[in-house]
Amino acid sequence: MSDITLSRRRLMIGGGTALAAAFGGPIAAMAKTAEYRGECRPGAASPIVDSPYGPTFPTNDLSTGLPLIELPVGFRYSSYGWTGDLMSDGLATPGNHDGMGVALQRRIGVGNEIVLVRNHERSTSSSAADIIGFERSDVAKYDTGTTGGNYQIGGNSNLVFRNGRWVDSWASLGGLYRPCAGGASTWGSWLSNEELRSNSISSSGKKHGYVFEVPADTTHNAFTNLPIVAMGRMAHEASAIDPATGYWYLTEDQGNANTLYRFLPTRLQGGLGSLHAGGRLQGLAVKGVANADLRFPTLCQKFQCTWVDIADPDLDGATLAVAGIGNVSASGPYRQAHANGAAIFGANEGCWVADGIVYFTDKRVTTGAQPSAGRIWALDLATMTLEAIFVSNDILIGNSPDNLCISPRGGVMFCEDGGNTGPKGDPSVTVEQMRLMGLTPGGASYVFAKHNFNLSAEQLAAAGKSTALAGDHRDTEWAGSVFSPDGHWLFVNLYTPGITLAITGPWARGTL
Repeated sequence: MSDITLSRRRLMIGGGTALAAAFGGPIAAMAKTAEYRGECRPGAASPIVDSPYGPTFPTNDLSTGLPLIELPVGFRYSSYGWTGDLMSDGLATPGNHDGMGVALQRRIGVGNEIVLVRNHERSTSSSAADIIGFERSDVAKYDTGTTGGNYQIGGNSNLVFRNGRWVDSWASLGGLYRPCAGGASTWGSWLSNEELRSNSISSSGKKHGYVFEVPADTTHNAFTNLPIVAMGRMAHEASAIDPATGYWYLTEDQGNANTLYRFLPTRLQGGLGSLHAGGRLQGLAVKGVANADLRFPTLCQKFQCTWVDIADPDLDGATLAVAGIGNVSASGPYRQAHANGAAIFGANEGCWVADGIVYFTDKRVTTGAQPSAGRIWALDLATMTLEAIFVSNDILIGNSPDNLCISPRGGVMFCEDGGNTGPKGDPSVTVEQMRLMGLTPGGASYVFAKHNFNLSAEQLAAAGKSTALAGDHRDTEWAGSVFSPDGHWLFVNLYTPGITLAITGPWARGTL
């Protein structure tokens, strides 16, 4: 394999997108991710700059005519899969649209077809009928039992985007608890990750806090409803594979008790179900500094890192005493990683591997007099150097970066999930609209798009949508951002009220 091909594979296949073997390999992309090496401009925190795409304006959806979001001039979008819309299998689209990725792309005649898998971060209900796919026996389900009298109602749906149009959708997995994010494999599937730190066992004898594999094409296979235990039981967020090695990188959203994780599969060649063969789980540590507190870095600050082993990925969670922080609720994997010197982050969320760099976000820290609005880290796998490439202590600069993705052109994009209140709940500092943000190679942020869903029941009824979705949701999160492999389309979710968008336009005008 040539160096150019390897670089392209690294760039194209990350925490939210993969090219299937059936597509015949990665398509051309400009490998610009290396721009983020050595261009960070040191300072206490990141600035915000004008967008290279220009200011945003309310823009009408091509599907409904409604102004769901704000975009720069020249960009357009179409919506699909609104909460409550009937899917192709006759089931209603579940809500709480969260993490999402391109699991498969293939040739269809002279065009192409993309299959996305979308998480629905739902937790529990007293009604079994709320389990995704409850009505259909052909939809895989992990747990149909109850915990504390409630059923687990989260899961996944698959969507098909063919030649620039939405054409299909179906339920693919149910019976999960809060599947928040995940990551695409390189063999045509998506990892759906439960966000839960709990030792509870349901009435069916099952535990939660695991990773599951959802295939792109079928409703399920022999492995879909089986947890990948070796990847750990924790408050999972995102997963990202490095195609150069087959190693996976995982984040955990467990406040002040989490680190970046690495999973080394036993079967590095991959394939559906391969992760169930086991592997080794590890946590990130700073060399020479046991339990380094990385919650408050300065922009461009660097650390030399290493990996520490986690012997039992299925160990129960417990209260953990952390020096300088106090007692925290920790998962079993982090308890072991911490005992071996693993670093401490605030609340890790999005994760992506591109061109030999692991990008991940730390969404939120609030401790004493040091509030935080979020960080983005870059771990260079060749040198094991960790660098803070974005540091926000001001929600106007970046409000709790959650999911993130790298475009095929090498640009960093992150989804905000901070609500409309300021650091430490200061009501005098507000952001009325959550934003989709870009990042410059120097570590500055800029606004690419804004949430603009503020619609009445009458407007929704006229567009044929559920009136139950009416209201002002502009301060709710973006989620699941991922580019098509050719970089032409950006797919992203409005978590509330639950809508998936496909956005396109003059990307070459900026860094995305």
